[in-house]
Amino acid sequence: MEQKIVFLDVDGTLTLPNGEVSDNVKKSIQQVRQNGHYVFLCTGRNKAGVQSLMPIGFDGIICSAGGYIEYNGKKIYESCLKEEDVKEAREVFDRNGIMYNLETTHMTFQNDDMNEAFIKIHLKDDDMNSELTRLLNEQKDRFNIHSIEEYEAHPLPVQKLCFMTYSEESLKEPRTILSKKYNFIVHEFLSTHIINGEIIIKGTNKGNAVRFVVEHLGLSMKNTICFGDSMNDLEMIEVCEHSVVMGNGSEVLKSFATTVCESVHDDGVYHEMKRLGLCS
Repeated sequence: MEQKIVFLDVDGTLTLPNGEVSDNVKKSIQQVRQNGHYVFLCTGRNKAGVQSLMPIGFDGIICSAGGYIEYNGKKIYESCLKEEDVKEAREVFDRNGIMYNLETTHMTFQNDDMNEAFIKIHLKDDDMNSELTRLLNEQKDRFNIHSIEEYEAHPLPVQKLCFMTYSEESLKEPRTILSKKYNFIVHEFLSTHIINGEIIIKGTNKGNAVRFVVEHLGLSMKNTICFGDSMNDLEMIEVCEHSVVMGNGSEVLKSFATTVCESVHDDGVYHEMKRLGLCS
């Protein structure tokens, strides 16, 4: 078999809702690499957000939806917003009462209201008091979250902004203004009452990042394989030769895929890797 390069989305593809990766999936990744193929993470998370996954073993990472790329632990690409553009985006979001964060390479800047809103989506009412504080602290540790005030005191290059809001109406002005400079992406609903999304520099996406990595390694796009589950994986799904959408993934995204595998709960990545002959 020719050498392949596999790109793995993280949330909903590689990781379960609790953030863990099953033993079968871990073993399949390790065996794929032992068999001489490359495996890259390809995620919307920043580098800080994937550190807990790195012991699994990967050849490289594509983070911030293509805004930051490493191979063998060394940075090979980065795209960041200008400081004045970050200021403009923040002003637009603040004016419309939208929660947001600022993602840099090694840390995420956001205030507790956004962190708390995200955690509450995954909690039952009777867990709210007992679990909320613990999960807030766990979330801060996992993604190296700091306050917006710390960013203002010591600004760092920002790769993208994520946002959350309770109202579609509140997105009208931000969408109109920010779509001129950015890909303004609204994701599938996290819950019945919260809308989330992100803004990324135009031209920065997972698909272009995949092309960059393949060219950097001197490989061919015909040897690319990718796994994803949501619409922010679309560009990656479109450019890879063999594209796989998880059984738990977006129904729209599935229409663009080569195949649909089992859900993340049923070790979909492991089963499809096995069917492709990349592991046993």
